[in-house]
Amino acid sequence: MISSLDDADFQIQLGEDKDDVLNELAVNRSATYLAFGTDAGSVGVVELASNRASRMRVRHENICGNVSFIPDRPNELISGGYDSAVLHFDFQQGSLLSRFDITASPPSSGVSLSPPFILAMALSTSGVMAVGTADGRVWIGTGGEKGHPSAKKKRSRKWEGLREDEGVWLSVAEGPVVGVSFIDLTSLLTCTLLGTLTLYSIVREEDRVVPTQKWTAESKDLAKVNAMSAEADRIVVGGFNADGRGVFTISNIKDTALATS
Repeated sequence: MISSLDDADFQIQLGEDKDDVLNELAVNRSATYLAFGTDAGSVGVVELASNRASRMRVRHENICGNVSFIPDRPNELISGGYDSAVLHFDFQQGSLLSRFDITASPPSSGVSLSPPFILAMALSTSGVMAVGTADGRVWIGTGGEKGHPSAKKKRSRKWEGLREDEGVWLSVAEGPVVGVSFIDLTSLLTCTLLGTLTLYSIVREEDRVVPTQKWTAESKDLAKVNAMSAEADRIVVGGFNADGRGVFTISNIKDTALATS
C-alpha cells in the first residue's frame, strides 16, 4: 500500500505545474499505457514500460475531465472537456484525428440552461460512445461501432465514433449527467448529479438507433454524486451525503431493477 511518497517506486509529474490537477486516469486493455487529463486541458499518455510521459499536441480550452482508450484501436484515445469538446487522438503520433464540438440545446427544449460541459464518457466494447453533459443530455454515437450497417467491408483507418450524423441525443434530466456506463452491448446506465439512475436499452431499428428507458431509481444516502461505474451485475456510485461526508454505495443491478418494477 502507498500511504506516502516514500512508499512509491517512482514519481512522474503529469501536470504542467504544481497547481495543475489531474482529473482522470485510464489504463488500456493491455496495461501498457496510462492516459490522463488535467485542469489545464492537457491530454497525455504514459508508456508504463519506460514511465515516459507525452502530451497531445492539441489540448482542451478548459478543464479536461475525461479520458478513455478506444477498444480494438491500440493507438487511439478520446478525451472530453469543459470546453464542450470531445477530442480523438492518435496518441502514438500525438495528433488529433477528429473532434466533436457540442452546442447548447435550444432554451425551448425544456433542458437545463447550463453549458454542455462534458462530465462523463463511456465506450462499449463494440465502439459505441456515450457522452453525459452538464445540461442534462446524453449523446450516443454509433459511427465507430463494429458491425455498423453503413460500415464498409474494409476496416476504416480510424475510428469514426464522433460523426454527429451517426448519433442520437437523450434528454435525461434538468441537471448535470455525471455518469454513463455500458452494462453490456445494448444497455446504458446514466446517473445525474442528484443520484437518479436510469437504464436505457440501445437497439437498432433498420438503420437508426432507438434508446428506450427500462427503469429509473434513486441512489440511497447520497446528496450529490461525483462518479458512477457499473460492470457485470454491480453499480458503484460515489459522492457526498447530506452532511458533506464522502460516501459510496454498491448495489446489485437486478435488485435495483426489481425494486422499480
